[in-house]
Amino acid sequence: MKMSKAKTITALTAMALLLGGCGEAPYTLTESETDLIIHYASHVVTKFNTDQEKGLTYVMLDTAEVSDETAQAPEAAEEAQTATESGAAEDASHEAAVSLTDLFGNENLAISYTGAYLTPDYAENSYYSMTAEPGKTFLALEFEITNSGAAEETIDCLSQKPSYQITVEDGKKFTSDLTLLMEDFSTYQATVPAGETQQAVLLFQIPDTYTQAPEFSMSISIGAESYQIAL
Repeated sequence: MKMSKAKTITALTAMALLLGGCGEAPYTLTESETDLIIHYASHVVTKFNTDQEKGLTYVMLDTAEVSDETAQAPEAAEEAQTATESGAAEDASHEAAVSLTDLFGNENLAISYTGAYLTPDYAENSYYSMTAEPGKTFLALEFEITNSGAAEETIDCLSQKPSYQITVEDGKKFTSDLTLLMEDFSTYQATVPAGETQQAVLLFQIPDTYTQAPEFSMSISIGAESYQIAL
C-alpha cells in the first residue's frame, strides 16, 4: 500500500503524540485509528531496525529525525527505482538485435521491413476494412516475405503467438493491434511458392497528433522471451 508524504508525516506525528508520553494528547483517537498508527509504526521500526533478525526491538529515535528521514524515503525509493529501470534499459540496449528472418524464416525464406505510413483507415482488398479509434490513427508497418529457394516454404507466426511493441522517438510505447486481416504479420500463416514474395502488415494505433510516421524501434515478445528487432 502506498502512502503519501503528507499522510506519512501526519501518521508519525500522531504516533509521537500518542506514544511519546508527553502528556495528554490534544484529541481522542478511536480504537481503529490507534491500531492503524501502531501498525504503521511497526513498519517504520522495521525499516530502521538494524537488528531485524532479533525481531522488533525498541529504537530510540528523535521525532524530528524520523520525520525528516521518512519524508526523504519516498524520494530515495524513487531514485533507486529509476536507477534500477535505467540499468535494465541499459542492459536491454546492449542485447544484440535479431531479424524477423532469424525468428520466423530460414535460409530460403527472408522477412524484410519495407516501410511505414499513417492512415486513419486500413482495407484488405475489398472485403475487410478497419477504422482507427477516435483521436487515433494507424501506423502501418509493411513487410515482404520472400522465398528465394527452389521449393515452397511455410511460414507460421500464429503458432508462436508473438506480441509486437514499438517505442517511438518521444519515448511513447504502443502494442500492435490483433486483427482479422489475412496479412496481419502477428498471425501470418502461409505457404510461399518458390521465387515468390508475399506482403504482410502490422497495425499500431497511435495518437492522430502525429502528422507523419515517427521514427521508432521495435521489440517482440514470444512466450517468456523478448527480442529487440533489427529492421
